[in-house]
Formats: sequence, C-alpha cells, structure tokens
Amino acid sequence: MKSPSLYRSLCTDFFDLDKPVAHPTEYAFYMHYVTQTNGPILEPMCGTGRYLIPMIEDGFTIDGFDASPFMLNALKQKCTQKNITPHVWTDYLETIQTHKKYELIFIPDCSLCLFLDDEKIKTCLKKIYYLLQPGGKFVFDIETVFSIPANIGIWQGKAYTKENGQHIVLNLLPLPIRDNIATVICRYELIENTEIIKTEVENFQIKLYKLFEMDALLEKIGFTTVKRLAAYNHDCEPDLYDHTIAYECTK
Repeated sequence: MKSPSLYRSLCTDFFDLDKPVAHPTEYAFYMHYVTQTNGPILEPMCGTGRYLIPMIEDGFTIDGFDASPFMLNALKQKCTQKNITPHVWTDYLETIQTHKKYELIFIPDCSLCLFLDDEKIKTCLKKIYYLLQPGGKFVFDIETVFSIPANIGIWQGKAYTKENGQHIVLNLLPLPIRDNIATVICRYELIENTEIIKTEVENFQIKLYKLFEMDALLEKIGFTTVKRLAAYNHDCEPDLYDHTIAYECTK
C-alpha cells in the first residue's frame, strides 16, 4: 500500500511537478484496455490522477482510490479546476470493503511493487481477484531484479519552482539492494527565498521481482489466464533481462 508515511504534502507537490502527465506510451497501453471495456473500471492507488483524470476527460467512467489523502486532495483540486467529479476515495487495497465488481482493474506506474511483504502481496491480489467480474481483466506492471537504481550510495538531486515562487528540492540516496528490495532515502525541502520552511523525509522502498515470481502468485490466486507482456507492447513477450514487465490477467 501507499503507507501514510509516504506521499505526504511535499512529495505530492514534487510528484505533480516532476510527473504532471503519464508517459504517452504507458498511457496508451492502459488506454487500450479502457477502450475495450464496457463495464465498470477501477484504478487502485490512483495517486494524483495522471491516468484517471485524462481518461475521464476522454469520456470514460473510472472509480479510483488511494491510501494517501495528500495525493487524493491534489487529484480533487485538479478535477475541480476541470469541472469534473470523479468517484474517488481514501482506502487501502488490502482492506478495501467495496463489493462492487469491475470488468477492468488496472494499476500503472509499477505501484504494486510498493507492497513488500509476501503475505500482504497475496492479500492484495486476492482482493483484486474478488473485485473482478467473471472474465474481468487485471492489468499492471512491475519492476524486475534487473531494474537496479543508478548511482547507489551517491546523493542526487532535483528541484522545481512552484507558481508562488517557492522551490521544492528533492535530495535522494539510493541504497544497496537487499533481499530484492530497493530502498531510496528521499528528503524533500520547501524553500522560500533562502529559508527552508518545511522538510519531509521518506524511506521509499519497492519490491523487485524475480523471473516468473509474479506468475506463480497470480496462478495461485486463481486467474485463468496470465499473460506476460513487454513494457508496453501488447504484441511482444518480455525479454529475459527487461527492467519492467506488464501483465494481463483474466479471472
């Protein structure tokens, strides 16, 4: 899940400045499934809405939820400016209580990798399976063990200027991979003139998957079809050493 200790206010502001829209290739990949779906659609872990909002603007009805109230607040503010009212709420994937069934559930941006514990991963996959209609599809992407952060042990940085003239600075330190968990220490600083007026520190971690590790989990959950795809190509299987792979799973 997106833990309450992650994706707080400065991280959310920085995220929207750094990644205001989805990458066109990735957006088109997921949009392919949205356009082929006639029933309800759900985007868990929808963040600030860089997939959900343009899809709604294109005429599709999509539900969404996220564990970070800061992310959802940013999403709602953007929707207010665009005069759209999406059905979104604050929730955790592993404990969501809705009984609505969906024809399509998609999780982009390798967000499923935020779940580190094997039992919690299984719980989340079971929840997704439960929320799908018979014959419904679950589409998502993950990072593999070959996706190793660059410059491990070296501080790096990036900065953006907000509309009000304040600056948000990100300093990050990738740590060595341990047990296929990638960890990056992220320090966000809000600067006005020459003063640091707010600081947030996050310990960002993702799980990197070994070959066929996710396949085995999905099959145990009960998906009738598990299709591995090169990122982000519906017509190609992934290569052995790909950093990112996508899945199309049918209940």
